Amino acid sequence: MAAKSAGGLLAVTGILGIVILVSDQILRESMGGQHWYALLAFVIIDLVLSGYVIAKPSGTSLTIVAVWSMVRIVIQLADVATAPLFQTNYSDFANYLFNPTIVTAPNPPGVPAALIDLILLLEIAIVGITLSGRRGPQKSA
Repeated sequence: MAAKSAGGLLAVTGILGIVILVSDQILRESMGGQHWYALLAFVIIDLVLSGYVIAKPSGTSLTIVAVWSMVRIVIQLADVATAPLFQTNYSDFANYLFNPTIVTAPNPPGVPAALIDLILLLEIAIVGITLSGRRGPQKSA
């Protein structure tokens, strides 16, 4: 059960990442697209690990997913430190990344902030599910 839940949520984070890749024009245009390619790698890892934990539910697969989710949370929060690369200050960049009520031209409202916020919440839920799932027996079905 934990593997299916974690895998499903991880697939949703991958899909949300795809939405950001498609809709965040600032991401595509900034720094030669480096952040765009980094997010593409995150999406690929999310989707691969989603399939892995669902196909091979085990303590090992749950641990891998938990570690990836924790790493992803830290990376996304630490992304604020890259503000100078975007010629902006830390608070404005954090606002762009995490405040779903702002509109940053040319992006539509909430992109990427609402999606990043949701991804972070899902990643936290994945960590909780995988860690609690490691305590109980795994069933494949």
